[in-house]
Amino acid sequence: MSTGRILHGQCLCGAVRFHGTPVPGRGIGVCHCGQCRRWASGPYQAMRFEGGVVMDADDTLTWYASSGYGERGFCARCGSCLFWRAPGDGANLAVNVSTLPEDHGLTIHEHIWIDDKPDFYDYADDAPRRTAAEVIGDLSEDGA
Repeated sequence: MSTGRILHGQCLCGAVRFHGTPVPGRGIGVCHCGQCRRWASGPYQAMRFEGGVVMDADDTLTWYASSGYGERGFCARCGSCLFWRAPGDGANLAVNVSTLPEDHGLTIHEHIWIDDKPDFYDYADDAPRRTAAEVIGDLSEDGA
């Protein structure tokens, strides 16, 4: 669900600031893979901006190549986890929903890497659940 408005986000210390408009009809994707859970201290809940992220300040933004599938952007000053992207895809960032105002108006639209989710938590929504193999297959088809 798109809010149709510009959302502004930032890291904990405010050194990395950005904005954009949510992709219409998309909402929040929740990743349950082990890397995301270690990085974000829980499932990584992310959304994308239509046309990409506009950076207002990014001097401390640092990228870490965590796998052949993705790179993770974080603030080198405060350590906030901010973005995920496919390697080399600078424009199409998955934005950590926790960096946005709490009244963002977005809802969960899918869960990915659901087969990596540990048994100690669960989500009550009925959004589609996709396995790692399904997601990797989609990445391969997109040429990532």
